[in-house]
Amino acid sequence: MAEKHVLVVDDEGAVRDLVAGMLRHLGYASQTAANAIDALSHIDTTAFDLVIADLHMPGMAGDQLADEIKKRKPMIPVLLITGDQPETLPPSIDRLLHKPFSLSELREALSALT
Repeated sequence: MAEKHVLVVDDEGAVRDLVAGMLRHLGYASQTAANAIDALSHIDTTAFDLVIADLHMPGMAGDQLADEIKKRKPMIPVLLITGDQPETLPPSIDRLLHKPFSLSELREALSALT
């Protein structure tokens, strides 16, 4: 089985590093981006099996990023992470994971999406 490649997008470096470490522990390769513009650049040049994006980021929020990803590469699932309780989610979001989340919750979400 080929290693799955995940893009982690969060404006907080500590969160990016934590999620990337969790992914490594679960056997996934990851790349990180500090904002949506960097993420879209990665999406255009690299094949990903999944994108994990924070909801609240300066410039372009995670749900807006998900909309743009789906326009460019509709088959890439997007997992949105947030500490909030959004009332509605756009159809571009394939799954929501509330912060703080455990390794087992991340594993379950990854299994459902990849």
